[in-house]
Amino acid sequence: MDEATAELMARNGIWLSFQPFTDDAAGATMAPANRLRLLQVIAGTERTIALAKKHKLKMAFGTDLLFSADLAARQGAELTKMRKWYSAPELLTMATATNAQLLKLSGPRDPYPGRLGVVQEGALADLLLVDGDPLTNIQLIEDPRRNLVVIMKDGKIFKNLLP
Repeated sequence: MDEATAELMARNGIWLSFQPFTDDAAGATMAPANRLRLLQVIAGTERTIALAKKHKLKMAFGTDLLFSADLAARQGAELTKMRKWYSAPELLTMATATNAQLLKLSGPRDPYPGRLGVVQEGALADLLLVDGDPLTNIQLIEDPRRNLVVIMKDGKIFKNLLP
């Protein structure tokens, strides 16, 4: 992303959703040319977030970790990578209420008619009970098997580790 693109996005109310790449250690075993490309992507992440914050772009959290249970379990860790730029409350809001706002823009293709991203009577809400305070320790969401003690979707409990 460059300055002109960020300005255009801000002027037109365009959302930004991307997967942050922050860990150059992941490329330690790559061929030199591939590692160089990874380092460019990491630098692009820094620049993109700086521009997004400068221009107050509406930021959604997204990943491509959808296609296996093992990869999906890493989504919390992907979100916490962004604590370098955002506070825990900002990150949790981004991944929940802000992402819900973006989803509601899909109009007739919206698979969830009703209110999303809020905890209110009649709203469609998935609720997570965390063992600890993710507002002070966002890294709790990196280990959902251990730290998410209750998972409720559509009013049904799917996991309950409470005594």
